[in-house]
Amino acid sequence: MRQGLTYFAPFVLVAAGVAMAAAACSGADKRSGFEQAPKEETPSATPFTPGETPCQGLECKRVACDDPSVTTTITGKVYDPAGANALYNVMVYIPGGPNGDAELPEIKEGVSCETCASVALSPMVSTLTNTKGEFTLENVPVDKDVPVVVQVGKWRRKLKFDVTKACEANKVPDREFRLPRNGSEGDMPHIAVTAGGCDALECLLRGIGIDDSEFVPGHSTAGHIHVFNGSGGDFPGAPAAGGSTADPFGGELWNDPAKMASYDMVMLSCECSETNENKGGAVGRPGARQSMWDYANMGGRIFATHFHYTWFKNSPQQDWQQTANWNASGGGSGVHDVDTTFPKGVAFADWLVNVNASTTPGKIQLTDVTNSLSNVNAPVQAWIKKSETAVRYFSFNAPTDAEPENQCGRAVYSDLHLMGISAGGNSFPDGCPAAGGLSAQQKALEFMFFDLAGCVQADNTPPEPPK
Repeated sequence: MRQGLTYFAPFVLVAAGVAMAAAACSGADKRSGFEQAPKEETPSATPFTPGETPCQGLECKRVACDDPSVTTTITGKVYDPAGANALYNVMVYIPGGPNGDAELPEIKEGVSCETCASVALSPMVSTLTNTKGEFTLENVPVDKDVPVVVQVGKWRRKLKFDVTKACEANKVPDREFRLPRNGSEGDMPHIAVTAGGCDALECLLRGIGIDDSEFVPGHSTAGHIHVFNGSGGDFPGAPAAGGSTADPFGGELWNDPAKMASYDMVMLSCECSETNENKGGAVGRPGARQSMWDYANMGGRIFATHFHYTWFKNSPQQDWQQTANWNASGGGSGVHDVDTTFPKGVAFADWLVNVNASTTPGKIQLTDVTNSLSNVNAPVQAWIKKSETAVRYFSFNAPTDAEPENQCGRAVYSDLHLMGISAGGNSFPDGCPAAGGLSAQQKALEFMFFDLAGCVQADNTPPEPPK
């Protein structure tokens, strides 16, 4: 169910009584009658005005401070599941309504059209984290076990926090607020990951802190990270993602649109070549390459690395063919530029410095980066580049020809390898980074991953909490 955010103005009735005390008689000081005790200092009450909507639930525990410019706040940071890196653009909110501590609305599994304008929250108050992962919730209730939700797309976790200081800042202990590591801690998207011969994106998910128990072969319902083997992949027990030379339309993932649509995101690890023979496709029968285009336009999220540019370059759809000018020649290492010509690019540059992945804003040292394209074409957005004619990472929303408010799919392409070309096919989990052990280059991909997982909005406008 999608509905707009509802904001209720704070109306709080606070009893402010006057205590009377009887004066005691004694031999040393005989007195009679009553004296008025001093008034206790309490925040001023906000009387209910007839005709206005009365408060509900936790709203009734918000305090009207004597200074109208002051409110009771909750401040803190939100981290990735490992509790290692603070995250940008995470939604933080207190549920509204008569029972703010009720069960949160169920999140639908699989592809759905989710834009930032359509996220159903109904919060009492909400905000977004900044590039240091910091947040401030204003005008919060004063109570024990106040429910606070942290959410990025279908990543969602509800926590409890005691607000004890009225008209002051109530600080959350560091690293207490983080996204869930497993399904028992909160909600997580279902992600299909293909292991490849020249990269291992499943290792990114382990590095950000997802529990090993969540990684399962294929369509198993025992976890949230569903691993399939692409060309050269060797995840134990995982079925083939696509077909083969003998059967180009086989496999368990991308040749079947219905199966692919059961996943919120697909992550495609480099296979060392285009290997178009495992991706369907023939004259009059586009197969998987058409399915991938359909998947994004339905609201799916795609994270493609290196030779998976074939989904775009060799797509049967012209808009994907024209996302970039492809050249597929060579690669290397060195300092690369972050594109800071758009709001999220500026945030990305700041975030890299804040998580110690960069020492100079707008610059990042990268290794084993390939050179699959020169530049991108509108409406595609470049994120990382070696020069104006050597883009290394880009994104676009889908459908590409729709108005921003009607776009709910998103795709990203990366010439950055997570583990290095020669390290593809490493065994899971021993060949992967430990939780929280990402390198600078891997941290850059973590930022991109959570940006991809969030609700879809135009890249040329600063993120705002849904209203």
